[in-house]
Amino acid sequence: MNNEIILISTTSNLTVTIKEVLKKRKLEFSVYEATMEEAYKISEAAIGSGTKVVICRGGTATYLRDKVGVPVVDIRHGFIDIHLSVESAKKISDKIGVIGFRDICEAARDYNQIMKTDILVTEIQNQNEIRERLKEYIDNGIKVVIGGFQLAKAAKKYNMPCVMGHADPAAINQALNEALHDLKIEIERKEKYETINSILNCTSEGIVGIERDGQIIHINEIAKKILNYKEQRNIKEVLPSSLLIDTANTGRENFSELLNVGGQSIVINSVPIKVEDKTIGAVATIQEENKIQSIDREIRKKHLGSGHVAKKTFNDIIGRSRAIDIVKKRAARYAESDSTILIIGETGTGKEVFAQSIHNYSNRKRQPFVAINCAALPENILESELFGYVKGAFTGARNEGKAGIFELAHMGTVFLDEISEVSTDVQVKLLRVIQEKEVSRIGDDKVIPIDVRILAASNKNLMEEIYKGNFREDLYYRLAVLELELPPLRDRKGDVQELIYYFIKEKAKGNMIIAQDAIQMLCDYDWPGNVRQLANIIERLTVICEGGIIDGEKTAEVLKNMTFIKPDANKSKEKPASETEAKLINIIEMLIGERRNTSDIQKTSKVIEKEEIFNDIRKEVFPEINLFELNAFAQIEAEIIKEALGKTGGNREKTAELLSISTTTLWRKMKKFNLL
Repeated sequence: MNNEIILISTTSNLTVTIKEVLKKRKLEFSVYEATMEEAYKISEAAIGSGTKVVICRGGTATYLRDKVGVPVVDIRHGFIDIHLSVESAKKISDKIGVIGFRDICEAARDYNQIMKTDILVTEIQNQNEIRERLKEYIDNGIKVVIGGFQLAKAAKKYNMPCVMGHADPAAINQALNEALHDLKIEIERKEKYETINSILNCTSEGIVGIERDGQIIHINEIAKKILNYKEQRNIKEVLPSSLLIDTANTGRENFSELLNVGGQSIVINSVPIKVEDKTIGAVATIQEENKIQSIDREIRKKHLGSGHVAKKTFNDIIGRSRAIDIVKKRAARYAESDSTILIIGETGTGKEVFAQSIHNYSNRKRQPFVAINCAALPENILESELFGYVKGAFTGARNEGKAGIFELAHMGTVFLDEISEVSTDVQVKLLRVIQEKEVSRIGDDKVIPIDVRILAASNKNLMEEIYKGNFREDLYYRLAVLELELPPLRDRKGDVQELIYYFIKEKAKGNMIIAQDAIQMLCDYDWPGNVRQLANIIERLTVICEGGIIDGEKTAEVLKNMTFIKPDANKSKEKPASETEAKLINIIEMLIGERRNTSDIQKTSKVIEKEEIFNDIRKEVFPEINLFELNAFAQIEAEIIKEALGKTGGNREKTAELLSISTTTLWRKMKKFNLL
């Protein structure tokens, strides 16, 4: 039996006719006989089981409309109904009266007008009036009444004949058609409601709809959870201080409202609900602040792609020498802080490997790691990569604009390799990003807050670059809160053999062994290109060596063909100068140049002092040292600084001026040579 529609009959006559009509139309709907409160109880039970439309008649239909939450269709009284009832009543008496609710009374009045009769008609507002009106009819000589089930019960007590209203099959059919139409509309409405409800519950945001007075008309499951909703009727009980009420009353939109609810921060965006430009309420989206941050991080990761992650850890740094062990332990300590780190080291010492390891050892390890080589890009492109740009910022810019690496690395780490190659203009912007913790895209006036840790690396002496005017001193101090100096491979010769085996395993396609004499040659080599050069040479040897053996002959051939040393230097057999030695050569060349190019009359006091220092040192040190043995220049440099300090009475500023270096460089050198 289909219970989507039920029919409640108010008379036995009506019940019979309804069943006949249903049978004729081959419809199987439940039919109940009841009125008023009993009809309401039946309806409520049926609605709980899935009933969507109720068909009833007269006063009971009116009564149910005020009580139930589904459409109630009335089997209307018509001319035929009254005519049939009057014909039945006339068989009893001509003294006929009608007592009932508006529908049957209107039909009776129409009958009187059409048939030119004077049947007494009394309309009641509720069933409690029936007995009183019935007594009045008896007193007025009415012998038979026409009405419904309640009238029949009362008339029986007074021995008054009662004709229960007949039902026109056409009226029943019309009610059924209307009910079927309402059922179709109700099903469609329910489907749309469930679809919209599913959509609202499927979002990651809480959604609340309210009327102008704050009454909640809809709240999805996410909002219930965020707001700890317990069936409150008014939004003021849940969000007493929210601007949502203001939106519902004024029609003003309110975005990014931050509130604390139940100990957690939430963000509310509210917009008005308008019908024909009239505000009737408001709807709000609600998000937890930590969820917004989480989504933001996921979006940034997707924008970055799979390549912007740190893959290396401290376990990937090969070597057990004291030099590398000290640096690894220091780097691990640095990783625990959030300060900027300047990684110093020659080319090929593994600066990016250390940067990735520091990131993966820090509390930012689950966040993005973005590395950029500052020397690999022209200035304008580097700037756009670092800071991003907006639509139309410059010719060739993407229509949608682009986020810079600082935005994309939010909550993570940015690694700026070869930082010494950044132009002074870009250095100014970098300094602002570090100081203010915010970035502005090129072509935009908006600032975007960021939270990134910055690691920078250089194979140049930045203090010397500052002295030359190539690098800003204030940026240096911002970057070098912590300094990590990586040892060159020649200072960790004990790690070379382990690195050889590691790279053979990594580079060789099959099993390959290396002869002892080849190992010895590689261990004795000076490695100006450090670990990167060693990896490249091993890869080359694994390709050119045959029979699965790396022998001494091939190794010697490869090392002989290396072109890291200039041809003229090869002739004199001198070793490549270190950075410190190169600086000292510049100082000495300057001293000699000034002595040669300046006449006695033109000499300034400073030049004379420099010449005197140089001559004193030369007399004491140079006679015993071959100038071309460059490893002796460290001793010469220390002697020059000591002599200059003696000349100036230990005044560092005058000493730095005398040697044409900055006071910072002087301080570092004094520390290096234990002159403090």
